[in-house]
Amino acid sequence: MIHPDSPWKRIWDLVIFGAITYFAIEVPLRIVLHYKIDAQVAVYERMIQLLFLVDIVLNFRTGYMQERVLIADRKKVRNKYLRTWFLIDFLSAFPFDLFGGIFYQYFGLTDTLRILRLLRAIKVFELFRSLTLLAMGGNERHQYKVLEVINPATFRLGFFIYWTALFAHWVACGWIKLNPKFLSDADMTTRYIRSLYWSVTTLTTIGYGDITPTTNEQTVYTMFVMILGVGIYGYVIGNISSILSNVDIARIKFQDKLDTINSFLKYKKIPHELANRIRGYYINLWEFRHGIDEKNIWDELPTAIKIDVSLFLHEKLISVVPFFRNASEDLKREVVQELKPMAFMKGDLIFREGDVPHHMFFIAKGNVDIINERSGEKIATLNAGSFFGEMALFDDSLRSASVKAASFCDLYTLEKESFEKVLKHHPDFAKTVRDLATKRKKERKRFKK
Repeated sequence: MIHPDSPWKRIWDLVIFGAITYFAIEVPLRIVLHYKIDAQVAVYERMIQLLFLVDIVLNFRTGYMQERVLIADRKKVRNKYLRTWFLIDFLSAFPFDLFGGIFYQYFGLTDTLRILRLLRAIKVFELFRSLTLLAMGGNERHQYKVLEVINPATFRLGFFIYWTALFAHWVACGWIKLNPKFLSDADMTTRYIRSLYWSVTTLTTIGYGDITPTTNEQTVYTMFVMILGVGIYGYVIGNISSILSNVDIARIKFQDKLDTINSFLKYKKIPHELANRIRGYYINLWEFRHGIDEKNIWDELPTAIKIDVSLFLHEKLISVVPFFRNASEDLKREVVQELKPMAFMKGDLIFREGDVPHHMFFIAKGNVDIINERSGEKIATLNAGSFFGEMALFDDSLRSASVKAASFCDLYTLEKESFEKVLKHHPDFAKTVRDLATKRKKERKRFKK
């Protein structure tokens, strides 16, 4: 059975989508304008019909998702397809024009049966639904990567424009059909463009009145289109405003938060310099994290996924630490779960020489300066991927130097209490850490002497 989300199946669906669009545009035009196609175009159309027939066969062999479970049972797949899309697919794929004489002789039908190909346009809704899932990430690991980057709101806007344009095209063709004498002396292109102009002005409820109905049939048709136009107009305004307001929700939320912060600063009469530091902090958070609150995301994720994601993001960070480098995979998985994100502005003091230590720090982004508090001398600069303050995990000795952010810093911290909790589950590693702590203390005493 074929997986419905496999990459090649999605590419096939896009090909079918293109073929459906071609018939949805060309068939009404040929019916109302009565033009003939050349042999080469006829061959292409036969090839498209063959594609439709192949698609019917593939649909009998394509599983479907039900409550996020893949149904691959042949009988269930066959019965579902026969109950849903089979009739529409068959009528749109059957070459009625090849048997035009038979249908005319026995049923009084003409080659207008080509209009049945338009039935397949209904299936665009189903294709859009499945492609939207891909735009939002897909059902399973089989994903067409190009579509994954499309914003769902953008995808919906594109689909809406597609259907609005197609409907305007059909309305224009209907006007030509009801008004065969409309610009009868003009060429087909001019007749179609003027009809499309009437369709658009009527559907958008503008209606300049330069093209008006002259028969009862045309008048009824115009009223029907006007009523639809009113509905479409309201739907357009509502959807576009909704889509535009949701194109960048994160930025809108950030702006709302910034407005709230500004109101707070004004209400509390915070000094100008300190207020600018607060604003700068949130602006930097936006620029570097795009409004993402890691804590909320971690809290919502299931434990199994949380561990895997944490290990992927932070394994390199903790592996640069000598005593973590050769640690077991289980220990690393526990440690990365205890890491907490912190952010510092340029110039912020992360900790001061003489402070009581509680955390070890890992630098994800930015760089920090290690400073001798007494002399003011910069001892070293640490960059992304480095760590500092690791002695906090071993003993309660006061900080031996100050650390200041040299740029906006994205850090992760490991608390001493959390580390000790991990050590209880790994006694062998705990012994190694205690030996290392004893060695470090001896080295520090020797250095002081």
